[in-house]
Amino acid sequence: MKKKAEKEKQGAFARFCTASEKTARLSLILAAVIVFGTVGTVCAAAITSNSNIQAPSENVELNAAEQYLAQVNMNKGTKSEVPDTTEPTEEPSEETTSEETKPTKRGGLTGENVADVKDIKSLSDEDLLKAVKQGKVKVIAKKDIKQDQSQNVKTTHKGKIADAPKATNTPKPKPTSPASTPKPTPTMAPITVVNYELGIDISEFQGDINWTKVRNDGIKFAFIRCGGRGYTKGTCYEDKKFAQNVKNAKKAGVKVGVYFFSQAITVAEAVEEASLTIGMCKGLNIDLPVVMDWETGSGYRTQPLKGEAFANVLDAFCTLISKNGYTPAVYLCSDDINNRLGKYQGNILGKYKLWYAYPYSCYWPASKSFKSNYYQTGDTVPPRNFAFEYWQYSWHGKVAGIGTEVDLNIRILGKTTLKAPEISLPNKSITSQAGQNVNPMDGVKAKTSQGDWTTNNLSYSIKTEAGQDISLDQAKNTVGKYTITYTFKDPFRGSIQVTASWEVKAAAGSDAPSPTPQGGSTDTPSPTPQGGNTDTPSPTPQGGSTDTPSPTPQGSTDSPAPTPTTAEPSPESSPAPTTPPETTKPEPTKSQEPSNTSSDSNN
Repeated sequence: MKKKAEKEKQGAFARFCTASEKTARLSLILAAVIVFGTVGTVCAAAITSNSNIQAPSENVELNAAEQYLAQVNMNKGTKSEVPDTTEPTEEPSEETTSEETKPTKRGGLTGENVADVKDIKSLSDEDLLKAVKQGKVKVIAKKDIKQDQSQNVKTTHKGKIADAPKATNTPKPKPTSPASTPKPTPTMAPITVVNYELGIDISEFQGDINWTKVRNDGIKFAFIRCGGRGYTKGTCYEDKKFAQNVKNAKKAGVKVGVYFFSQAITVAEAVEEASLTIGMCKGLNIDLPVVMDWETGSGYRTQPLKGEAFANVLDAFCTLISKNGYTPAVYLCSDDINNRLGKYQGNILGKYKLWYAYPYSCYWPASKSFKSNYYQTGDTVPPRNFAFEYWQYSWHGKVAGIGTEVDLNIRILGKTTLKAPEISLPNKSITSQAGQNVNPMDGVKAKTSQGDWTTNNLSYSIKTEAGQDISLDQAKNTVGKYTITYTFKDPFRGSIQVTASWEVKAAAGSDAPSPTPQGGSTDTPSPTPQGGNTDTPSPTPQGGSTDTPSPTPQGSTDSPAPTPTTAEPSPESSPAPTTPPETTKPEPTKSQEPSNTSSDSNN
């Protein structure tokens, strides 16, 4: 017990030094080796990373560690046991996430263009419209557009034709006189009028059209339907007479525009409609705009659409049309513009042409029967706070060459200042000898109110000094003095007249008949008898008997009257009237009728 107590009093080092503590010594030596080895390894790593070390350390363990690391680096095929000090890679951010794991918007665009219809329909209206404007949306092939020809049914205009705001209203137009009976207006101050062309819009429901008759009836242009979308189910269809109507209209000289009867309620549907329209127009020569004819009414699928969503639909159709080389336009009525587009109307009407639907029955309520529902020169157009190039003013028109009622339009080409028309006469005083051929129209021409010189719509009439009508052939063969009245019918300003004097003198040794007997029965014409009876005609009797005829007999004679010779009128003259009974009174003549002209101011 005493020894044990003494040992407990000794420290660990004293016990280590005693021979009897072998186990303790071995433990301490092993611990020292472990500690020394660990320190050496750490130092060796530090030495390797320190490029400034020029000589080996005096520490044997460190030198050994250095030699070991050098040997490892020489064995290139052997993986180093040195801990990797490279900084760890950061977690991938949202921007660097791969396409497989990157969160995207539903239907996001991938690549330059959208080629799949499903991709288009999966986009939001805003994203798809943006893609259309960026040119990332291709035209959808016709084969990829679902069609249902049963949806191609004849529709009637059901939309509200609300008037424009009161601030833009002006007095309604008044009925004008027919163009065939203009009132003479010899003195006219300049006026400003609408310069326009007449047009129609048609579909396959107008049947087979005689386009030559249409053109001859004064129609200059036509909007032709290429297709549409059903207003209930919303499936697209084609107009089967579209290509036929376009080709025949252009062959007849009628300018052509195109419209699609739209029932689009999304941007995707607008792209689909524009694609079908472009496909239908391929290979055809289109002169006028390609129109989105968007309509609504009771029971139409388009009823809820308004505001920005409505503007986006119109914008998408027109943008795709424009990017494919056509001029876009929209067909809208007052209600669509004022109440549906509202504050967004500037986004559409400020960029695209407008075909304005506003029937004359609304603009001109007196035209309830539609019998007078035709635009005439001098009528005003609806004044609005927005511009429109085309005005659909009637849904109940009649045009030659079309067997059904047809919509009527005018194309507003601006305004024209019309001046007073003029008639130019090379000679206001004409002198000829009896029997001499005279053409009163030689050198005569008229200047229209638009400043164009023409010989159309010019006519004349001839009267004796007594105011009696006489034909050209009678006048040129009869000694006397005449008045020629020239009349020009301007298509915009009415008729004007000017006069010229014409004296027919007797030819030497000729027998010239008298045009104007003044009274009493006579068998022999006398030019100017001063008294007494005469048996022979006299051109200029001073008194007594004479053998020459007198144009103005003052009393009765007994000799028979020669029959006057009448020639057929020249092309410039008017048709010969009937011969007056039992007198040598000259035959009246009608004025020359003008040729038919269109009210189109472009021609």
